[in-house]
Amino acid sequence: MGKKPKHIGAALNMMFKDLGLDKKLDQVRVVELWPEIVGENIAKIARAERVNEGILYVKVSSTTWRTELLFQKREILQRIETRIGRNVIKDIRFF
Repeated sequence: MGKKPKHIGAALNMMFKDLGLDKKLDQVRVVELWPEIVGENIAKIARAERVNEGILYVKVSSTTWRTELLFQKREILQRIETRIGRNVIKDIRFF
């Protein structure tokens, strides 16, 4: 007998992982789930825009808020890790 058939979802997950797309999809999820990750109040003043080479770029409404979020960066990275997974985002740049 040959190999057992695999569920299409499992096969796609393996293919995504082999192509490195799983990490890219997780990075897109960070941008999409930003309001849930940081909460409604922060999401009002800071918008996740994109991820490039593991760096999340977040547009902030003012320099005052940018400074405040710099102090919270470690906590935000931990929330991303808890929600999405490890090694998806390695740094955050607030601008």
